Amino acid sequence: MSASSRPEAARSPSDAAVHAEPLDALLDRLGASSAEGLTAIEARARLERQGPNALPEQPGDPAWKRLLSQFLNPIVLTLLAAAAIAVFVGAREATGSFLSRFADAIAILLIVVINALIGFYQERRAEAALDALRELAAPNARVRRDGAVLECPASEVVPGDLVELEAGDAIPADARLVQTFGFATEESALTGEAVPRVKDALATIERDAPLAERDTMVFTGTTVVRGRGRAVVTQTGVDTELGRIGKMIAEIGDQKTPLEERLDAFGQVILWGCIALSTALLAWGLLRPKLFGGEPRAWPVLLLEAVALAVAAIPEGLPAITTITLALGMQRMARRGAIVRKLPAVETLGAATVICSDKTGTLTQNEMTVRAVYTVGRSFRVTGQGYEPAGEIRDEQGKVASGGAVPEALEQLLATASLCNNAELRLIEGCFRVVGDPTEGALLALAEKGGVPPASVRATSVVVTELPFDSDRKRMTIVARDERGLEIAHVKGSVDVLLPRCEHCATDDGPVTLDDARRTAILEAAQAMSRDALRVLAICRRERHSGAGASNDVEHLERELTFLGLVGMMDPPRVGVAEAIATCLAAGIRPVMITGDDKTTARAIAEEIGMWQPGDEALTGTELEAMSEAELDRHAPRLKVFARTTPEQKLRIVRAFKRAGHVVAMTGDGVNDAPALREANIGVAMGKMGTDVARQAADLVLADDNFATIVDAVREGRAIYRNIQKFIFFLLSANMGLVVAVFTVSFFGEWPPLTPLMVLWINLVTNGLPALALGIDPPDQRLMEEPPRDPTERLMVFRDYLGMLFVGTVMGGAAVATYALAPQDPQSLEAARALAFTLLAVSPLIHAWSCRSPIRSVLQCRPRMSWPLFFAVLFSLGIHLVAVLVPSLQPVFRTFSVSPSEWVFVLGLAAIVLPAVELAKLFNRLWFRGRDEVPRSLARED
Repeated sequence: MSASSRPEAARSPSDAAVHAEPLDALLDRLGASSAEGLTAIEARARLERQGPNALPEQPGDPAWKRLLSQFLNPIVLTLLAAAAIAVFVGAREATGSFLSRFADAIAILLIVVINALIGFYQERRAEAALDALRELAAPNARVRRDGAVLECPASEVVPGDLVELEAGDAIPADARLVQTFGFATEESALTGEAVPRVKDALATIERDAPLAERDTMVFTGTTVVRGRGRAVVTQTGVDTELGRIGKMIAEIGDQKTPLEERLDAFGQVILWGCIALSTALLAWGLLRPKLFGGEPRAWPVLLLEAVALAVAAIPEGLPAITTITLALGMQRMARRGAIVRKLPAVETLGAATVICSDKTGTLTQNEMTVRAVYTVGRSFRVTGQGYEPAGEIRDEQGKVASGGAVPEALEQLLATASLCNNAELRLIEGCFRVVGDPTEGALLALAEKGGVPPASVRATSVVVTELPFDSDRKRMTIVARDERGLEIAHVKGSVDVLLPRCEHCATDDGPVTLDDARRTAILEAAQAMSRDALRVLAICRRERHSGAGASNDVEHLERELTFLGLVGMMDPPRVGVAEAIATCLAAGIRPVMITGDDKTTARAIAEEIGMWQPGDEALTGTELEAMSEAELDRHAPRLKVFARTTPEQKLRIVRAFKRAGHVVAMTGDGVNDAPALREANIGVAMGKMGTDVARQAADLVLADDNFATIVDAVREGRAIYRNIQKFIFFLLSANMGLVVAVFTVSFFGEWPPLTPLMVLWINLVTNGLPALALGIDPPDQRLMEEPPRDPTERLMVFRDYLGMLFVGTVMGGAAVATYALAPQDPQSLEAARALAFTLLAVSPLIHAWSCRSPIRSVLQCRPRMSWPLFFAVLFSLGIHLVAVLVPSLQPVFRTFSVSPSEWVFVLGLAAIVLPAVELAKLFNRLWFRGRDEVPRSLARED
């Protein structure tokens, strides 16, 4: 039956375990042929039914909608309502210029628009992760149709297509292998495996095998590193493993950070509080004449007073100052190698209680490195990292074995490792990169470290024939003719396969018989390397004189071998990771490893870098799959290593920690990490070795791929959060002074209230810069010795609100005193309002110095002088003097010229707040000295 006439079956990945399905049954179900491929007509028909082999595009919100969303905030809507009332009141005034009548409304609208534009400019979307996924797709594919091989766009590949693959090809779709010849793929971006995976079309695979062990399959987004093969396409587009990850990313959506959640809750408290105060003030103004007598006041005037109180209570500058503070923190982190994609992520990392880290490429280098070498009777340790030739081979006594000091057996091993090798090391952008199999790249780097450069060895030998590595043979052989005319078979492979084929072993005194004692010693050395989570290879050779047809005698070539030695290699930890882990543990942050690698290797790495502690547990993906959510929650406090995990399982792990109340940071670099990066409270991706998918899904990108950089980011995040608390306390305590003044003045009908413009000027112009300076206050050097803050902790606690009320009463009371001490005629009271305006603008500038610490005296803060705050106070004072002293601005702000005696009076009242707060701090320190109950601010600083 022809391929085109067979029925086409459903191809959902969940319909059948295609990796374990009998090949003939699968081909029949797909209506495919293992030799001829589809017909061109059938391929076109399937393309029309199935659609292109591409991920669907997710349309993003248009710019106008994103801009509009900036106004859909309760506080902003309240300000817009206040602006509308100010317009209504200004329109009813019969006298005055346009600017004087509508100054309040213009000022409020200007602030709202500026805040919206800042938010619109800073907002960043993570939907580009789907674009990066699409870019991973291979642009072209070689398919067999009508019995002939042709090249077509990867988007036109359909289920049932027969795809031809060879080294260097990108896999265009998920496919079941039909034929393999020494075939291996690099899948680290999808599975987390650092080593290329050998594939075998005829292998028997369990139905529940994890993705990394499905050796009969190839997957979209991976590449062929060696050999050639043929595969029948089983899934395309969104049905591929890569497509399923894309769907998970799209379904997760944007996650609010803890700071965003706290600010939202904080905004709600402020909103309802100011609405209650404004309503009470308006009701008081309307009811007072009826209850106590007196001349009723016009309701538009009362409404304007209520608006002024609302404006006084709302910290209009809070969104902008928070954004700018986070942006400045973002710049500081960028200088340390951490690039922030989403502003709130700057702070969120400082709240992290768990860091779930991928192993390959994050904790390790994703570069195979030889760590140990064994020749009969001698062991060597290898230094150096990755593929860099810088490093040494040292024996048990610490002597360097390189150059002229290389023992003969080791020299032969290094030469064979260079010749039985198809990889190349190239210097790319200042770093050595392997072209080919990473394992073979590690062997080339080993030869360079031992002073046996592969280039010189290859220059004196001519390759005669090659027997490639495959999963059945578990060995690779290259026959090369040296300058003496000798044909030498250079062999590398599995110890259990090659050792029985050896009859001799190399020593520094020449080859000797491989007796039972030596075989036992070799096996013990191999087991010792395996216990250290090293991947072990045996290196052998066989010499003989060349002869006609001799090099083609395959079976004879790989017998009667001479054992040269063992090499043990691994993907080693990154430099500085162990120190970073220690710092995290000291800071109360729990590091957890999530990897696609096997459990033994993962645990060994965890132990080497200090992540593994007594009592910790490790789980494989299969074991995790068998657990219920309740079981996982019970084990979660002890779990440190998760091995052989799928993208869905990584998501489940992150969610389990979040259910336990943790703030979860997830680091990773592969496509398989992207959904978990998106789900975590903060996703951290690698910038150099990471995939575009991971970078676009993350909130933070480490430009130097250094896990240690995350420690600096945590420190910066903690400092930023504390500084946010400082400037919020500053802004709200200053606002409380305005509220007390506006509310109290409203009880005296003849006293002119502060205008909304005056209140906005104080909130934004004079208070804005000092608040920003507090946002960049230098951090305490002991921050990383403290445990993470409680994820449920509110931005401000009761003690903070009590402090705001105290400061507000002092500031507001001083402002009321300017009214009370002035003559009670209308002109004098207008002048008193102008003095109160200046007092409420200057007093916060003095109070800002007290806000640097909630418990320490101004004289105890370190550094004692904050130059950003000094210049901010100086500049804000100068700006306010312009508004007060420039004659053309006096009608706008309703101010008057101030005499020297009045300046002394105002500055004296404004300065009262400093000694008042100092006395309150002193009382706080004395009250809690020796008590078990310590306030949050005292605990975190002292």
